[in-house]
Amino acid sequence: MKQPSNKDKEEMLMTGKSLDELIAIKIEEDYKNMLKEAKKSVKVTKVTQAEKLKPEIIFSKKSVFKTFNKKTRTESYITGLQAEGMLGLQNDARQALCSGKVKSFISGDTYVEFLWAEITD
Repeated sequence: MKQPSNKDKEEMLMTGKSLDELIAIKIEEDYKNMLKEAKKSVKVTKVTQAEKLKPEIIFSKKSVFKTFNKKTRTESYITGLQAEGMLGLQNDARQALCSGKVKSFISGDTYVEFLWAEITD
């Protein structure tokens, strides 16, 4: 166990509490402060134009892509991580998507379209 500092000794003498009680009080105060920080609202903005985003954001879990399977005629939504996996080695399509020249690409029988990415301010 570490030795109490002079400040801790002084506080123990003034309050009449042991070092363990002071540590418990400090931990509780820190916990309450973290809860206050966590409850603060964060402003989230949806960006629908890929050229305004970094590739790290486009191909992350913060972005949403819509997929349409041509064979089964089904539609679903995926994250940017999944879309990047579907791109595979299509580097030209990746660069065109990041530069904003296109909003979609085709992977096998699936049409994949960029919808939006959420960024925090």
